[in-house]
Amino acid sequence: MTEAALIAEKPTPTVKTKNVKKIWKKFNPLFWITVLIPTFCSVFYFTFWASDVYISESSFVVRSSRNQASLSGVGALLQSIGFARSQDDTYTVQEFMRSRNALEQLEAVLPMRQFYEDQGDLFSRFNPFGLNDEQEAFYRYFQKRESVSLDSVSGIATLSIRAFNAEDGQKINAELLSLGETLINRLNERARRDTIIFAEQSVKEAEQRVTDSASALSEYRIKNGIFDLQAQSEVQLALISKLQDELISIQTQLDQVRAISPQNPQVRTLQAREKSIRTEIQQQIQTIFGGGDSIANQTAEYQRLVLDNTLAQQQLTTAITSLQNAKGEADRQQLYLEVINQPSKPDLALEPYRIYNIFATLIIGLMLYGVLSLLLASVREHKN
Repeated sequence: MTEAALIAEKPTPTVKTKNVKKIWKKFNPLFWITVLIPTFCSVFYFTFWASDVYISESSFVVRSSRNQASLSGVGALLQSIGFARSQDDTYTVQEFMRSRNALEQLEAVLPMRQFYEDQGDLFSRFNPFGLNDEQEAFYRYFQKRESVSLDSVSGIATLSIRAFNAEDGQKINAELLSLGETLINRLNERARRDTIIFAEQSVKEAEQRVTDSASALSEYRIKNGIFDLQAQSEVQLALISKLQDELISIQTQLDQVRAISPQNPQVRTLQAREKSIRTEIQQQIQTIFGGGDSIANQTAEYQRLVLDNTLAQQQLTTAITSLQNAKGEADRQQLYLEVINQPSKPDLALEPYRIYNIFATLIIGLMLYGVLSLLLASVREHKN
């Protein structure tokens, strides 16, 4: 072969460059970066690496014995047996279950860190590299694994716990329900104690007023030598009336004797008797209407003491009735956490959504590739 033919067969640099460009165009790095590589990573992760997530669910309702006007569904059913749902208190339990206190109480009885640190893949577990071990970080992580939803129509709350092991999720769910019931019992005890303590304090104060008024009345009676002022005054008035009747009778006899025989010895006897009766009548009148020790002067103070004692007794009766009503009302306002569905132990991992996530990655990559291709084409066109 001649030297000229060999030179002609050697590819020129221009031909090599064109071939590289064709290969590069077929390669299309933008498509690989935005679509193929993310989709391949997604397929690999969700097929071979992603850990199964089991969801343990339970449902409960907070109810009370207070009557409510209109309820529907399970609320009406509960009302038909004497109970009504208490939605406001359900919000309280819901907030508690998502609180830091609830997590701390869970950690006191369950190895929560072990459930979420030692299990799961690198991207799902808590603190995979050991760089973020704070309690606040674990609380925020657990919030994403726990959900409490409330149906405003029926008042039923659903508690869902996500864990890498079905038994672990069931344990956490059951313990949270127990903590919620403990909270309800504590709220009941606090409300009952506050209500009854106030009523009992009113009864104690009323009893003290009765004791004080009775002591004052007793001291006044002993000091003045009286027991029942009204009865005593009635007796003395009756005595005065009797003496006056006797005085009239003697005066009549005296007039008759004087008319028949003025010198009759009975005249002096009747006159002495008349004088004695008049003196007795004056003494009795003096006792009732006379000076400082008279019944008339004692009546005002005595009636005041009697009135104080009567009012104190009435207040004591009212306070005792209020205490009984408060106890009954406290019993009617008792709250109960009723578990409708016990925590489940799932035998099928519902998460992650593997096929959905793979297709979502592919679609998002295609959308991103389309947008970036349009932008790059626009830039090239503007540059040319």
